[in-house]
Parts: sequence; structure tokens; C-alpha cells
Amino acid sequence: MANEDDGDKRAERLKRARALAGQTGGGTPVATLRADAAKPDPIAAPPSPAPAPAAAELTRTLRQSLMEMLTGLLRPKPPTPPQPVQPLPDPPVLTVLVAALGNDADGAAATRLNQALSARTALKVKALPKLFALDGLEDPSQVAAVTMNTRHAVVEEDADLLVWGDLTKDGYRLRVATAASDEERFGPTTRIEVPLDLSEPVVNLLFAALLAAGDPGSEPRRSALRRLLLPAATAAEPLATKPPVQMAMPQQRSVQMLFGHIAAAAAAIAPAEQAVTWADKAINAYRQAERRLGRTDPGWEGGLIHRHIAAAIAAKADRSKEPAPLLEEAIREWRAAAETLPRAVMPQDWAATQVRLGTALYRLDLLTGQTELLREALQALQATLQVYSRTETPTRWADVMHTVAQVLEVYGDQLRNVEVLQRAVDACHSVLEIRSRERTPLAWAATQNTLGSALFLLDRHSEGGGHLIEAELALSSALEVFQTQGAKRPAKVAARNLAHVRKLAESRKTRSVVEPHWLDDPQR
Repeated sequence: MANEDDGDKRAERLKRARALAGQTGGGTPVATLRADAAKPDPIAAPPSPAPAPAAAELTRTLRQSLMEMLTGLLRPKPPTPPQPVQPLPDPPVLTVLVAALGNDADGAAATRLNQALSARTALKVKALPKLFALDGLEDPSQVAAVTMNTRHAVVEEDADLLVWGDLTKDGYRLRVATAASDEERFGPTTRIEVPLDLSEPVVNLLFAALLAAGDPGSEPRRSALRRLLLPAATAAEPLATKPPVQMAMPQQRSVQMLFGHIAAAAAAIAPAEQAVTWADKAINAYRQAERRLGRTDPGWEGGLIHRHIAAAIAAKADRSKEPAPLLEEAIREWRAAAETLPRAVMPQDWAATQVRLGTALYRLDLLTGQTELLREALQALQATLQVYSRTETPTRWADVMHTVAQVLEVYGDQLRNVEVLQRAVDACHSVLEIRSRERTPLAWAATQNTLGSALFLLDRHSEGGGHLIEAELALSSALEVFQTQGAKRPAKVAARNLAHVRKLAESRKTRSVVEPHWLDDPQR
């Protein structure tokens, strides 16, 4: 009886399980029936169903993800590569004024120029709502007046440079002004002609030109310009090497002329091993500009190019162990410039060229002893005194007169001519009326050195003219200033000259016939 009851109970439980699973009697697998029959029959509760396959897979996935996360947290992280340090922007080195431009009624072109230059952090750019107009170079008085006004504006605004000019149908026609005159490179005759589209290469050129035109001034400023100019010149070079054919011919010539100025300025500050390379780049750029001169261009355009080429060649001579051939080449270029620059139209440029020609002839004579070079040098230098007057341009007049005194000193010694040597002495005395020890100590000392040397030679060739006391006083004063100012090389020259004077004076006292040695370098 008990067995029958147990069987009935098991049948009832199986029926309920099939109902819960939603299955009929024919749908239950045989394996499931056998498994159920083998299980014990607990009274408390039915057994928990096994986890479905999808749930088990999810559990394994979560467990694996957790393990990977823990492993990643415990694994040592690779070192982070160092990020490149961004250089700090250059602090302003030059203050540049951008004046109102002619033919720019709404000021839009000047604004674009201002914005393009302001992007260079080394420049502090300020707009100047003032127009400077220069119609041409045919009227020297107009050129002089406008040039003076631009320089006054630079001083009044406490700036370093002023960019001024006008617009043409092809683009900008600009000029650069500084507080001091610079007829050598930047001045009213140097036109910067570029398209209205101020592309990156054009702005690179303008930026390098402003750095080249800036006055070094103090040593910190000089160091900053030296640091900035060489890379700026390198960035400006591609545009000048191959100007775009879209540029008008005057613009192409202007770009190459401007790069010549930039390269010449770079040669002046570059290390010795780079200076000659930059000088050659300047010469090549000037010659490329010369090839772009048209038949209708005025002759003075070529004269300016000859002058710039001569200056670059002379700079190479300064660093050469054999400067004579380079000086001869530079003299040929300066002669060509002097022949084509009209004195009536361009007096300042003509006079500056004559000064450089005379100085180069004088230097070449010191190397070769060709007396005829000194005669030509005197003619060139004295001609400039028609432009540089003692009353209107006293500083420039004193510079020229000091060079005249040096030439007369050497010329008089070569000819053994007392009258020529006396002219050298008189020229030095005139210069010392302009140069003072307080305002221009080094220039004053240089003149005293030349005076002492001329007096020594005058006494030597006049066989005791009583000039040695004054010569010793002049050279002693020069030596003192050179030593105080830290000018070692001029101090060494003055010391040698002073020793010659004292030796000759001692020989005169003892009446011994002693021929003094020739002054090592009385011109410096």
C-alpha cells in the first residue's frame, strides 16, 4: 500500500513539473525522465534549476574582463614620452611705426600691413595716421625735407623705424626711415615694392628687412638682432632667389635689392666662417637686380646697385688675408657708381659714394704704396665737402676731414713734403673743434692719434721743428682714452706711436744720429 502511494506521489510530481515547463508527455526527453527518476525525493522544496548556457557565458565574460582590468591596473605603465617644449615668443626688439599710405583712401592697405607685421612678436607695431609723400627724386630739396620729417617722426614717437610710402596699381611701394641717416642701404632711394597680397614669403622679407635696418644700439639690442637676423635672412632667401613671375619687374628687382641689403647686414654680424658666404649672397642678389633694369629706368638706379656691390666686396676685404685684390674690385664698382649718380639730384648718395671711394683708395695705398691712389683719394674726399658743410652737417664734415688728414699724412710722408704734412696737422686741429672728449671720446682720441702721428712725421722730415712735445701730448691723451674705453687695438697703436715719439725726442737730446722706426700704423 505504501509503495502504491509513493508511486502515485511521484507521478503527480512529474505531471506538475511538465506543466510548469510547458511540455506534454511526448515532449520530454528520455534523458530528462531518467535523471528525474534517479533523483531523491526531498519533501521541503524542489531542486533549483541549472543556469542557462547564455547566463554561464555572460558570467565567464564578466569574470575575464574583471581579471584583465585588475591585471592592467597592476601592470607598470610605460614612461610618457617628453613633449616638445614650445619656444617662448620673442619679446619686442624694435618699435615700428606704420604711417598712412598714399592712394589708400580707406586705410585698408595700411591696416593689412600693420596686422601682417604685428604677427611678428619681435616687432612692436604702431599705426601713425600721418602721410609722407615723395613724388620722385628729381627735386633734392623735396627729398631732403621728407627725409627729415620721417626722422623727426621716429624720434617724436620714441620708435626705431618708420615704414611709409604709397600704393601703386601693382601693390605697395614702401620706404624705411630711422632716426639716423643711412645712405649706405636704407634711405628714401631704397624702395620696397611688393604685391598687395602680403603672403608669408613677402612678410618674411619685410621682417628681415626691418631687422637689418634697425640700429643695434645697446649690447642687449645688438645680441637680440644678431639672434633674430640670421634665421630671418634665411627665411627670406627663397623669395629673392626665384621671384614669382606674377610679380612685376620692378617688384622682382626690389625683392632682390632688398635681400641684398639683408644679406649684407647679416654678413656684418655673422660668425667669421659665415660672413663671406653672406657677403657673396648679397653681391649675387645685387647683380641679379642689375640684370632686371630696363632701358627706361633712370641711370642712378644702376649707380646705386654699383655702390651696394662695392660695399659688399669691401666687407669681404675686411675679413680677407689678401684684401688688395678685393679692394681693387670694390674701387672699380665705386667709380662706376660715382659716374652714374647725379650730384644735383642725389647729393647725399653721391657724396657718400665719394667718401667710400676715397677711403678705399687710401686703404689700398697703405697696402701697395701707390702714390697716385692718394691723389685720387684726396680729390674724391675734398669733393664731398661741397655737400657736407661744417655748419649744416658738422659731424659728417668732421668725419670726412679726419679721413683727409689721414690721407695727407701718408701722402706727405711718401713725398717727404713738409707742406703736405702741415696741412694734415691743420686738418686735425679743425676736426678737434667739432669732436670733443666728452661727447665723442673715441672719435676724439682717433683724431688725437692722427695729430700726434702727423706731428711726429713733420718733425722727422723738418729735422727738428719742435713738434715732438705736442705730438707726445696728443698721443698720450689718445692712449688714455683708448685704455679707459677698452679699445685695445687702437690703444696698442697709440702706445707704439708714443714710443716712437719719445725715442726720437731722446735722440734729439743726446744729439745722437738715430733714425726712428716708421710708425707701425699711424692712421688708426
